[in-house]
This record gives sequence, C-alpha cells and structure tokens, in this order.
Amino acid sequence: MGLFDTKPMQTDNISPEVADCDRQLAALNQRREEVIRRIGLLYVESNDAKAAAGTPYEEFLKEIEKLALETVTLEKRKLAVQGLRKCEKCGNVLVLDSAFCNKCGQKLEPLFTPTADNPRICAKCGTAYAEGAVFCIGCGNKLEQEPV
Repeated sequence: MGLFDTKPMQTDNISPEVADCDRQLAALNQRREEVIRRIGLLYVESNDAKAAAGTPYEEFLKEIEKLALETVTLEKRKLAVQGLRKCEKCGNVLVLDSAFCNKCGQKLEPLFTPTADNPRICAKCGTAYAEGAVFCIGCGNKLEQEPV
C-alpha cells in the first residue's frame, strides 16, 4: 500500500454531507497533485543537470536527460526501419538515403553515431553489428571498417 493510494470508500452508511466532503477532498487533492506536477515540469524545462549540480534534483535531471536522448534515438530508429528519416533542421520526413533535405536544403549527417557504450552500430539504421561484419543485417548498408 503506497502513500498516495486511496482507500476504497464504503457508501453504505455515509450521509450525503460526508460523501460531499469526501468528493471535495478528493478534488482538492487532485488539484494539488496537478499543481505539483506542473511545478515539476516547469523546473525540468528551466533547468538541466549542470544547473542542478550539488542539489537533490541533479540525479533526477540526469535521468530525464538520458531518457530524452533514448527517446530521440528510438524515434530515429523507428523511422529508419520504415525507410525514412527526419531533417534535424526543419523536421521534414525524407527517404532514409537522402543526402540533403528537399525542403530546406540542409546536408544530412549520418543518423546514428557510435558511442563508447555501443561502438559498432550502423550509421544508417542504428542496428548493432558484430566485429568484422561488412554489411548491416538491418538495412544492407556497407559498413565502415574499424581502424586496426
């Protein structure tokens, strides 16, 4: 049983006045939680982990930034699986192998870049590949060979 779990109300022997008070209390608590949520959103939108360094919020903001990065990566991968990509500048949806945006003319960079956590990923579709692979198993893209 959590702190904010509500206790089921028995409505058998409750007077209308008590039931009305219970409804008003529930509405007030719901409004309070909404205000707290909005305060949290406002704080998150106006601060980052660097600004919150040394505060109790630092780890939470780092987690939020990590989740945002994972969300962007997953959205890119979803489009790539469909053979599409999005222009970083204007948001136009394009064919995956486009070199330039046909709306704003922006040169399109590789969608996925290797990281320390995942050094072997296809730059076109984001699929992980085994060491020594020549072609991506996700999209067939020719892979760049790692320097020895």
